[in-house]
Amino acid sequence: MSHRLKLFLLSAFFFGLLLLVYSNHFNNVFQFDDFHSVVNNEYITDLGNVALFFTDGSTITTNVSNQSYRPVVTLMNAFDYWLGGRMDPFYFHVSIFFWFVVLGLTLFFFFRKLFDSTALYQSTSYIAVFATAWFMLHTANAETINYIGARSDAFSTLCIVASFLLYFNRVGRKFYWYLLPMLLGIYTKQTGVMFVALLFVYVYLFEEERSVADVFNINHVKSIVRTLKKTAAAIIVGCSVFLINQFYMTPGTTTKWDTSVSKFEYFTTQFYVILHYIGNFILPTDLSADPDITIITPFYDKAIVMGFLLIVGLLIVAIRFSRNKDTRPIAFGILWFFIALIPTSSFLPRFQIANDHRTFFPYIGLVLSFSWFLAFRLKKNLDYINTHKIVRFGIPSLAALVICCYGYGAHQRNKVWQTQEALWHDVVKKSPKNGRGMMNYGLALMSRGDYEGAYKYYQKAEETLPYWSYLHINLAILRDAMGFPEEAEKYFRSALSYDPHNVEAYFFYANWLVKRDRTEQARSWLLKGQELSPAHIKTKSLLRDLEDIQVGGKASSLASLLETIDQFPTPENYLELSLAYYYASEYEKCIEACEKALESDPEFALAYNNICSAYNKLEEWEKAIEACHKALKINPEFELAKGNLSWAEEELDKLKQ
Repeated sequence: MSHRLKLFLLSAFFFGLLLLVYSNHFNNVFQFDDFHSVVNNEYITDLGNVALFFTDGSTITTNVSNQSYRPVVTLMNAFDYWLGGRMDPFYFHVSIFFWFVVLGLTLFFFFRKLFDSTALYQSTSYIAVFATAWFMLHTANAETINYIGARSDAFSTLCIVASFLLYFNRVGRKFYWYLLPMLLGIYTKQTGVMFVALLFVYVYLFEEERSVADVFNINHVKSIVRTLKKTAAAIIVGCSVFLINQFYMTPGTTTKWDTSVSKFEYFTTQFYVILHYIGNFILPTDLSADPDITIITPFYDKAIVMGFLLIVGLLIVAIRFSRNKDTRPIAFGILWFFIALIPTSSFLPRFQIANDHRTFFPYIGLVLSFSWFLAFRLKKNLDYINTHKIVRFGIPSLAALVICCYGYGAHQRNKVWQTQEALWHDVVKKSPKNGRGMMNYGLALMSRGDYEGAYKYYQKAEETLPYWSYLHINLAILRDAMGFPEEAEKYFRSALSYDPHNVEAYFFYANWLVKRDRTEQARSWLLKGQELSPAHIKTKSLLRDLEDIQVGGKASSLASLLETIDQFPTPENYLELSLAYYYASEYEKCIEACEKALESDPEFALAYNNICSAYNKLEEWEKAIEACHKALKINPEFELAKGNLSWAEEELDKLKQ
């Protein structure tokens, strides 16, 4: 069998494995920030807004505090919406996975180029295939690929690797084509600018053939000057565009850093965070969609010291291996890891101290470093390996088995991301001190009618996040559903006071006011919300409904709901439509809308409850009982379903008497 055929078959095996591993993720739901950046963002529903994406940073999300200048992300979201013709996560996942596969292809050539620079092996293609497969199938990367909001991490990383490939190409370097993907990366996420630092390190280590220690040697100043000249174009263009984006294009309402946290304490805590990241690279059993790592004090705490010692140890390894041409890829990989972490693990405090999808870009460095270290050690023992057939075939077989294990882990993480309830249940289990995780799991319980369970988790969340606006919104909605309207209004008011820039607080409070016929107050709050976030879909829809109500147009209101569903056929929107039909006494259509909701979410207890209510109104008691039993099978504590079931059973008993 020829070398090329073996390489092709090995690559085909890992590609097939990649497809198998991610085959269960394409229908995973929107999560986290997807709701304000995608689901509720009217801007992305029209590709005609392309020019606006590149001139107005507020188009990326309806959440005023989260608005940043990432026009490529907004464009990609708009394209995926156009591709599907509606708000369907499937098309977003297909798009993200396509670019993920492209990244894998570029990584192979990137790794091979670095490995070939050593001249240690006659051919490094097999090593590059194994290294690429390791990264592509690594369990931790499922956190990025499943989360639509993290597409910026994946695509900006692709841009950085593509920039290197063009720099490696003689024509690409001569005509500065390598700057184009760098710019695309910066317009995708600010971390794209780290290509500048990585390129400098690459040129210094591989082209100038200097070690890390030589940076501090006055006799090698000329090497630094030559490196600066070679990378000057990237430094000037990259840094200039980055600064313009940060200080001129990013909306002034954006909350960039957590000013409540000490910069020094945040920085020292990152020593432990990096320890956590490296631990998950080796054995990814501690992955969480929302880790509960908090600021650690004092700076000499055992966790910080352990992280610090590991970092120092890795840097010493990088310094040592950078001296030798054959081991420089190991040093470059370690430095890549730390450079890629600078935007989130330095002196600039982020609101989330740690996040497992942040490692997507840095892990390329660890894969590079570990892969070449193993290849280097194997080369040292090549004579022994070649004379022992079991060892010669056992080593690649073992490597493939380990990669398959990482792939199995990714497949399991895909299952965690399938529904909001599954994701947040995993978070509260892995990160029990995370208030946001508690709230979101409570929200998932509330959506299926488990009000008591939801309230328990909301109360736990309030212990750690007493002033979080989103928590107060959800507490208001829950307490209203439980029959405490006065308490609900109190929570709506506190949500607005704790974060006056949260458009969701304005919308949900207004929606609550509408249901109580306080339409003028509702209109006032909606207009304030619209002023904050003009593209918030639900705010605009409710304002249209109020206009319909004002002219006595129930039919127009239903038409507005149908128009919304045509664009966003979510189970929740179908449920809202079913309620509109119910209050309009169109009970058959109410049932049809609920059945549509159940097609997307067969475990939607609220939909079964509405079917039960509609059949009760139609006096079809047996069908009502059947629907309520299904609701209670999903959620045995569903009080509304219990009440509807009791009504149906009583009426059926009367008929039998």
